Amino acid sequence: MPTAAPLHQELSEKLAGLIRAGTFPAGSRFPSIRHTSREHRVSISTVMETYRHLEDEGFIEARPRSGYYVAPPKITADRFPTTATRASKPLKVGSIVETLMDTAGDPTFVPFGTAAPGDGIVPEAKLAAITREVMRKHGAEALRYTPPQGRRELRTALSRRLFDIGLKVAPDDIITTQGGTEGLNLALQATCKTGDLVAVETPAYFGTLNIIRNLGLRVIEIPVDPRTGLVVEALATALKKHAITACVVQPHFQNPIGSLMPEANKKALAGLAAKHGFTIIEDDVYGDLSHDGVRPPSIAAHSDRVIHCGSVSKTIAPGLRVGWLVPGPHLAEIRRLKSIQCPWNGTLSELVIAGLLDAGGYDRHLRRIRGLYAGQCAQTREAVLRHFPDYARVNRPAGGFVLWVEMPAGFDSQAFTQAALKKGISLSPGTIFSASGGLNHCFRLSCGFAFGERTLEAISTLGKLAPHFAP
Repeated sequence: MPTAAPLHQELSEKLAGLIRAGTFPAGSRFPSIRHTSREHRVSISTVMETYRHLEDEGFIEARPRSGYYVAPPKITADRFPTTATRASKPLKVGSIVETLMDTAGDPTFVPFGTAAPGDGIVPEAKLAAITREVMRKHGAEALRYTPPQGRRELRTALSRRLFDIGLKVAPDDIITTQGGTEGLNLALQATCKTGDLVAVETPAYFGTLNIIRNLGLRVIEIPVDPRTGLVVEALATALKKHAITACVVQPHFQNPIGSLMPEANKKALAGLAAKHGFTIIEDDVYGDLSHDGVRPPSIAAHSDRVIHCGSVSKTIAPGLRVGWLVPGPHLAEIRRLKSIQCPWNGTLSELVIAGLLDAGGYDRHLRRIRGLYAGQCAQTREAVLRHFPDYARVNRPAGGFVLWVEMPAGFDSQAFTQAALKKGISLSPGTIFSASGGLNHCFRLSCGFAFGERTLEAISTLGKLAPHFAP
């Protein structure tokens, strides 16, 4: 007579079947241990054993202080994007395809093209309450000009948070900016002059490439590994032939590929900066958005040759236009440049963000949106893998909210983007993320907004369109 399967095994098979059937979609919160114990009338220890088995099998994952979530689908090596390969020679940044800015605020488009938080991410009630308190406390002062270095209340709050990621800076060591892009612009102007050579990632955030082009700088492209970020060995090889002035890098949840640079790689990059005398410009706007809740430290923890740039555009609200940079030895020059170009910051916005940071509401907000972003990325990724041809490769970001889709060589992402726009769907072609105009076989999808039936239908539509633009 066959022996009955252990109770935890039966429960595990039942719950795994529900996950496969889509009852609990990828990225969604899984029932708590106590809830499952009551629902299935089994002991807590049985459920714990069941959940351990489901974790081992890759069906669910535990998140610190948040509970259990359905794990993203496993991606085999042949469905993961490859590391871009570019010729290691200096380039003059050419014409870059304009992003689909006009569709960003148009509700008739499915907004895969804009890397921005959806309305559900913004803590509007909390921000409204803090705004009322700021106006009650400061009155008209909250609407005055703010000097170029920014409100001291915000710089003080930032200095405390930056300490936790390895930046030991006083409020007077920080300059606030109107978003992260202004910070990058100031950092490049302070460290480079026309014709200087700057190392950039490939793929890279297109805004950085636009700034470099406008400043008349040259670039050398350094490949990005989808898992570990900028390939430091490739940069070391390039430095044997070329002298660079600065290296712009997104070490944490890189846009557009979602990679996370390990600490060993950050130390190696810092070592190259010290040896060759270049400045690291760290674009850290996604650093707070780790899906596992662990905030990675800044490269500045390993070097004093770092200009650290950040903003709240991806974590709180892009329309507040609040960012910052820690210029290090370039403080005086960046203050001078800012006083000329954009001397007055948004006083009310800075006081509101300072209030959110001081009240502790920011950490609670982060715990909520990290789970939302992780779920939205997982659901969108799963839909792409299901609806696109088998040759599509998709990253699995460790944080942030962007997906990078790689198609076969010869795929035309620019034509694909135009066809998608006619269907009411925006996305970003790979060419805008390449200084040399390459990567036309790739495209980026933003997962910053809530996933639903409309999103799923859009992915299905894109999946049907894609073969028409493949070789």
